[in-house]
Amino acid sequence: MVRLTTLSLALAGSLTGFAAAAADHHEETPRAVAEAWLDAYSSQDFAVMTALMTEDTVFIDPTSFNIDMVTDRIEWRGPEAITAGVSAWGINHGRYTVNRSYEASGRVIFNGHIDVIYGEGENAQAFRYPITTIITVEDGRVAEHRDYTDFNGASRIAVPH
Repeated sequence: MVRLTTLSLALAGSLTGFAAAAADHHEETPRAVAEAWLDAYSSQDFAVMTALMTEDTVFIDPTSFNIDMVTDRIEWRGPEAITAGVSAWGINHGRYTVNRSYEASGRVIFNGHIDVIYGEGENAQAFRYPITTIITVEDGRVAEHRDYTDFNGASRIAVPH
């Protein structure tokens, strides 16, 4: 069974170097940290994700709690649990299309849809999910990644080449 999941991708290009710097320098803006996080998350760069997290970072999607046929409950705490959970999805890559974003009080909100590709080659499958992602940044690190995914509104799409 294909596991439908959430994945976020900022529209910015690769921010891997910035993400490493953000882990060491807490003067970065919440938006810059959130975009670096989404870039690392979308590319499955677990080293950068870990560098951007605190020991108690939370990754949660409350809309996943009663979607047993689609995904296990998405509610993890700490770098090890988060990277293990995300890596278990079998995601090849994803692309987040942002229709609107804003920030306030250390939270950066991205609203749009996400195209997620599972597998490779002839076995690849793609799905589009309407999604709102909220990244909470504290002291230059990601304290929480919170998704609200419209699992019921997900649709299968052609695999982009």
